[in-house]
Amino acid sequence: MGTMASPQSRCYEFGPYRIDTRERLLHRGEEVVSLPPKVIATLLALLENPGRMVDKGDLMKTVWPDVYVEEGALARNVSLLRKTFGDVGQEPVYIETFHRRGYRFVAPVRTAALETDSPAAGETLSATPADAVQLQPSPEGMRRNRLVLAGALLLVLAGVAALTVYLFRSRPGSLSAPVRTPRTTLAVFSFRSLETGPGQDYFAEGMTQALVTALAKLGSLRVISLASESALREKPAALSKVLRDQSVNRILTGTVLRSGQRVRIDAQLIDPGTRAVYWANYYERDMTDVLTLEAAVAEAIAGEIQVTITAEEKRNLRTNRTVNPEALDAYLRGRHFWNRRTEDGLRRAVQYFQQAIALDPAYALAYSGLADSYALLGSIGVDGMPPVKAMPLAKTAAQRALELEPNLADAHTSLAYVKLSYDWDLQAAEKEFSRALALNPNSATAHHWFSHYYMAAGDLSKAAEQMREALRLEPLSPGINIGIGWCHYYARRYDEAIGQYRSVVDLEPRLPLAHQTLGMAYQQKGMFSEAIDEFQQAVALSGGSPGPVAALASAYAAAGKIADARKELARLEEMSRTRYVPAFYLASIYYSMGDVARALQLGWKAVGERCDYLMYLRVEPRAGKLAANPEFIRLVAALHR
Repeated sequence: MGTMASPQSRCYEFGPYRIDTRERLLHRGEEVVSLPPKVIATLLALLENPGRMVDKGDLMKTVWPDVYVEEGALARNVSLLRKTFGDVGQEPVYIETFHRRGYRFVAPVRTAALETDSPAAGETLSATPADAVQLQPSPEGMRRNRLVLAGALLLVLAGVAALTVYLFRSRPGSLSAPVRTPRTTLAVFSFRSLETGPGQDYFAEGMTQALVTALAKLGSLRVISLASESALREKPAALSKVLRDQSVNRILTGTVLRSGQRVRIDAQLIDPGTRAVYWANYYERDMTDVLTLEAAVAEAIAGEIQVTITAEEKRNLRTNRTVNPEALDAYLRGRHFWNRRTEDGLRRAVQYFQQAIALDPAYALAYSGLADSYALLGSIGVDGMPPVKAMPLAKTAAQRALELEPNLADAHTSLAYVKLSYDWDLQAAEKEFSRALALNPNSATAHHWFSHYYMAAGDLSKAAEQMREALRLEPLSPGINIGIGWCHYYARRYDEAIGQYRSVVDLEPRLPLAHQTLGMAYQQKGMFSEAIDEFQQAVALSGGSPGPVAALASAYAAAGKIADARKELARLEEMSRTRYVPAFYLASIYYSMGDVARALQLGWKAVGERCDYLMYLRVEPRAGKLAANPEFIRLVAALHR
């Protein structure tokens, strides 16, 4: 029957559905129905010939040009379309089968040419023969497909919403002011899981981050992760301004389906201006070859957006290493819990990373994850373990990761954090951070933690520069947005700090650290009532964690409410009998109550505990009044030997 390509972009409507050849997304009313690209291609081929039988051979040549696939792949596509349309009765409502011959679209079809005719978003990269094997989802997975590949995109478009409230205030000197970016910028949204059942999102979340990491290895490409949009889904849409300010050229989104020992990624590139699908394809591999899968998708995307890949970058992308599927699963679960940044989440992350290592002792990423988990458990704010116990475990794990993979950027970042926060070795920390960023310039975590290195070194200008870069790479990260607030706070720009922290509270109202840091800025402004209110909320949201309790006690003391301060101090001292409470917290309370001698005594105890917050005393506003105290001078000098 010759080519079935439509000569111009058209919109087809049938029953409650509509689809056009340019956008290539199936709509049911306001809902976008998720279908793999090849299923969409099958549907369009039938719609271009309504009421006429289309031969199977012609259909297969149209859907899979230049690629051989078995006839069963076409049958599965048609089966998925029927299930999507609810066309499961004896008499066909939408698609009729002619045994061994072909298929016919029998429902009435309304056709209209689109006003602006632009090239259809064709699938310019056909699957290779190995990729062309269809992965058959479970019945539950088929139903889950209704939760949409592109529909997920629309949720995100609605969800990224209030970013402009706090990320893109363009006043002079603002840490959020946009700067020049490279020519090609890719924004990556969360890939949605097509697996059913609770607790399955971690796998798609991990695959999204793996793709971000793989793409970030391409030096000519800026990769922005917008994969943490869950808290913003109900906010009014402001995506156009975000993408424009970030100079985004393409949006990457898609779905992930794991069926048995096979993994399938359906990826789409979206034009940020028109929201049209620019390119779509699917890739699948065995679980053991997931690293190859990630590299294949990254290379295909780079080709589609015309990013040049050097020979060295191609070598870095490709790997011959296989991964134990159970170890991979444990690693992804570990990162899922690590991203929560809570004490309980970090402890569960440790268990999963240890499990991954037991299953695959040569799994360098699992060691890096273990290092990051111990490091945060030993950090101020989490207070899950004394630093003298947690940090050596973190260092050992990071060093082991580098023994296995010397060029693993994540592991250099892990080691740099320990060098900064525990060894207090600024020179070594700078070396490791620089190496990590040389290997992966798009690592938001490396830029974020490198910013803290500059805070500790007293260079607030460079600290702000690194934190801005981290923010550009992960605009939705609560930790990085709080980091922007730290830069204002340490620079004594309290009004800007308050504005930044308020915006984080607006977006993450149940995040204790957001309330706690907002309270600290209020306290430095002398707004004690507001500070106490924020600290009380932080205490309640954290379940009475030591940090918020100490902050509340200090605010009471600063406000002259000594009785209330002593009550919280007693609460903290009682807490120290059953869990680790940093001496630094107690020192800050005594200092607020005017007992400088006791505060300095506890300060030396904090030195012995290797409390990481001591590294920021040279820029901490609360410590300014101690600048001329000889004992305090000796204490600070001990941190920078």
